[in-house]
Amino acid sequence: MLILPKELPAVTALRHEGIAVYDDQAAVPFAGPVQPLNVALINLMPDKPTTEAQFARLLAAGDRPVRLILTLPDSYEPQNADPEHVRLFYRPWSTVKLHHLDGVIVTGAPVEHLPYQAVRYWSGLTEILDWLTAGSVPSMHVCWAAMAALWHDHRVPKTMLAEKCFGVFPHVPLDHRSPPLRGVPLPLDMPVSRWAEVRLSDLPADGTVRALALSSVSGLGLAEDQTRRAIYLLNHPEYDADTLVREYTRDLARGISLRIPDQNQLERRSWDPTGRGLFRNWLSRINASKSYNKIVSNKMPSINILQ
Repeated sequence: MLILPKELPAVTALRHEGIAVYDDQAAVPFAGPVQPLNVALINLMPDKPTTEAQFARLLAAGDRPVRLILTLPDSYEPQNADPEHVRLFYRPWSTVKLHHLDGVIVTGAPVEHLPYQAVRYWSGLTEILDWLTAGSVPSMHVCWAAMAALWHDHRVPKTMLAEKCFGVFPHVPLDHRSPPLRGVPLPLDMPVSRWAEVRLSDLPADGTVRALALSSVSGLGLAEDQTRRAIYLLNHPEYDADTLVREYTRDLARGISLRIPDQNQLERRSWDPTGRGLFRNWLSRINASKSYNKIVSNKMPSINILQ
């Protein structure tokens, strides 16, 4: 079950797929004492409606209802996104962080060629990353956001590539018993679309960041900092079947030569089991931690996230 902002375009599409979706201003039926997990989506992608639907679909794979809260860094100003869509459905981070959040997802962004400090909302994003660390709030950082978080948290550099890494590639689990990968079927297919990488050799030598999945073609795909409760996901398991095709067409028009993705993989969305498994495990760990904290600590006053 999902709870999304009222009149968000993704609602109709998700309901057509058979996903139970309620708007955040309606009475939502809960089974017994189960309450939704509050997950913030910091959506840095230009096509915000498509990205909202993609991540909402993955969050629906969990066993517990999820309320998705759309937010952006305070220093963020829409450039290629629809400003009216942002005005209607997004809230500044400074207001969202005052409420209880069970998890945070930070999406990728098409800014890989820029130094981190040159990204116009870098100061706002670093405030979010500092807040996540201070509160030990579970987080999922995707593609560029994973590189940015690894740099901010651990000074792990990104390495620019001579050619864009593009396609759907299988990944080998380095520890299939790790909680993020538990029960995720092989092969760990994931769409990749980036101009940079994080090299395994550049991860901290002290083991604070543990590599979890590696591809012979696209390199490091998944890593974790257990102390920070941070997942660094270098790829895009949230992508739709046609996302890579649209990116291929766009880049081709810009004079960028790419290898066309495998049509069979695209048609059957070979990465779906990977994406659903990763997000189901992430939500399960949040849920388990939430249940444990409820037992061992005093119950905190409830706060209406919608106020």
